[in-house]
Amino acid sequence: MKFILILLLGLPFVLGQSSPKEKIAVGDEAPTFSLPDLDQKYVSLRDFCGAELRKPWINKEKHVVVLSFFATWCKPCMAEIPHLEAIARDYVNRKVKIFLIDVGEDLQKVSEFINAKKIELPVLIDRYQTVAEKYDALTLPRLFVIDKEGMIRKENKGFSDPQKFEQELVKVLEQLLR
Repeated sequence: MKFILILLLGLPFVLGQSSPKEKIAVGDEAPTFSLPDLDQKYVSLRDFCGAELRKPWINKEKHVVVLSFFATWCKPCMAEIPHLEAIARDYVNRKVKIFLIDVGEDLQKVSEFINAKKIELPVLIDRYQTVAEKYDALTLPRLFVIDKEGMIRKENKGFSDPQKFEQELVKVLEQLLR
């Protein structure tokens, strides 16, 4: 009886042990996701990059993908967005997709904010922060550049120097588009 009791008391401890969550890093495969946009149409990362595209009849060519995690209350995020929009305009006819991913806010609040600020980048809603957790993007802003094969090639935490930010992002985009 004692043996069974020890076994039962110890079992949750043994089963509960798992390796600590590894943080993703440059060189890792980007975690896949599917999130709703402001029109509640789902967008998947694999629609644009990865070993195989999810819907190759829609998007015939792979893209470099930039993900910027943000929130409407985040002042550094608001400083970063105009620079992302400028880069998006410069790359409009190239195989680059830039997405803003709102972390933890509801659709109506984000939609009203985006419309009021006249933000033109596509916005995805991560209401329950599941994608932000996968990307370890719980401090904002957090940016990732993903190559055409779905590998993370750049990450950036925070936003402070606009000129350096743009130069570094453009450099990476140019390298990945070669």
